[in-house]
Amino acid sequence: NAEVTGITHEKLRPRISQTAKGLWAVYFVLSAALCLLLWIGPMDFFDSVCHALSSMSTGGFSTRDDSVAAWDSTYIKIVLTIFMFLGGVNFALIYKAGTGNFKGLLHNDTLKAYLRIILCMYIAFAVTIAINGQANSISSVTIDPLFQIITTISSTGLTVSNFENWGSFIIALLFILMFFGACAGSTSGGAKVDRLLYLLKNTNNELYRSIHPNSIRSVRINDSIIPPETVDKVIAFLCIYVMIIALGGMVLTALNIPLVDAFFSSFSCVSNIGLGAGVTGYGGSFEVIPPAGKWILSMLMLTGRLEIFTVLVLFTPAFWSK
Repeated sequence: NAEVTGITHEKLRPRISQTAKGLWAVYFVLSAALCLLLWIGPMDFFDSVCHALSSMSTGGFSTRDDSVAAWDSTYIKIVLTIFMFLGGVNFALIYKAGTGNFKGLLHNDTLKAYLRIILCMYIAFAVTIAINGQANSISSVTIDPLFQIITTISSTGLTVSNFENWGSFIIALLFILMFFGACAGSTSGGAKVDRLLYLLKNTNNELYRSIHPNSIRSVRINDSIIPPETVDKVIAFLCIYVMIIALGGMVLTALNIPLVDAFFSSFSCVSNIGLGAGVTGYGGSFEVIPPAGKWILSMLMLTGRLEIFTVLVLFTPAFWSK
């Protein structure tokens, strides 16, 4: 229950072991397909295996210092963009689609929100890049921004160019993508699009109740009514998530790391993305962070990966009294 990312976890098959095998099958098939497609392109077999495992797990490690930019291949960018997108989709939906059940895909609120966010962000990225005079080629306003959006929202963290040159507004948009991440039940980090939907729908209900105090409204996701205790847990999660990011950023500033760089690094590590900006960005790395800062960022990464409550429960007296 703690390891599966998200809020509620559905069974694909009657037995939990069958569900686990189904999810492993999805992961293996997608990884093998990505490896083959990369090998067909300019990558050798070793690089293909490494990048396939790194992309489907949305881990983001690369065998090259320049990441994907080392190959300067539009083909590789397109293939990785597609599979990073799939890595951010709930694997239960991919499993159902693989077994011929496409109804869940068409009526899933989270998947539709995931697609809308990517579309809106792409428009904002392309317009900003053009306004800032960074539209040097067709790929710079097509595949490059789309790649950067999906690598960020899926928490993969691969890069194809110096996105800092695109302007401060792009950095602000990346903060939003890093915060919410992709879908629950995927390999992505972040708070998850599902929780964003819960928050927005609950906020809308509260605004409506402020005008109509006697009304009774519930949060509905995928035509199902969400229990109030689940909504409360989501709100608590998001509040704690923000506080942890803020605390991490403040501690890093106390270690003489620039303000924006400190909070960007804190954001990046809690969301398990690994992108850097400023001193940790393009041409730099987290190597410049002092040892105490590395300990802080390591703890933030662990906390974000285990979805916060799993870690924070260790610090409650009730846990140790049992």
